[in-house]
Amino acid sequence: MATVFLVIRFALALTFAAAGVLALVTGRIAFSWLRRSVHRPGIWGAGALLLGTALGLQPVLPFEVQIPLMILGLLLIGLSQLWWRRRVSGTD
Repeated sequence: MATVFLVIRFALALTFAAAGVLALVTGRIAFSWLRRSVHRPGIWGAGALLLGTALGLQPVLPFEVQIPLMILGLLLIGLSQLWWRRRVSGTD
């Protein structure tokens, strides 16, 4: 049973890390159902990358490092959905 959780955790870590890198490089969110709610894809990508790193390195990271990484990643993901895009003035 522990092997199943290990495989699921690493699959989640790879998914978050790959989606985070893609969002940082291209500025687009990989998941179509999430595109409308994310207003800052770069910040979302950084948060997803931190979250994926914390999940993937969980066996080797101490608890005092892993939990702040996960909290910071989740905070960045949440902030990217709350901050609105900047309006460009003079394009009326």
